Amino acid sequence: MRILPVIAILSFLTACTVKSVKVEREPLTRKEIIYYAPVKGAIKEEGRGYFISARCGSFFRAVEGGKVAYSGKDLDNYGWIIIVEQEDGNVGVYGKVGKPWVNQGERVKKRQVLGKVGKSKGKCGIYFEVRNDQGKPVNITLR
Repeated sequence: MRILPVIAILSFLTACTVKSVKVEREPLTRKEIIYYAPVKGAIKEEGRGYFISARCGSFFRAVEGGKVAYSGKDLDNYGWIIIVEQEDGNVGVYGKVGKPWVNQGERVKKRQVLGKVGKSKGKCGIYFEVRNDQGKPVNITLR
């Protein structure tokens, strides 16, 4: 007689136990990319990148080390421009530069001074964007 209640309790507990379920998650497609801003100032999204307001003549720095692919003035709407092929595989574009301090082919280190902030349309600051190896803009977070 005592066996019957024990069997009933065991069957009840078996029915109530939680079975483990495998939850499949979507793989992360991209890692969030975070850089320190090349210069301190108010950051405003502009076009495919950011315009960072800063004091005219202040220094701006490389967000990542790499090789200067271009340093010149003949690209439309960018003024003086510096393009760095970064060690992380992306390309950093620094536009509206007042005075570049680096030349094409030169190696730069992370946070190295690249030049001075310029003035464009009456505002002091630089334009900054990051592109991947196919030339497409990359979403980044600036600190």
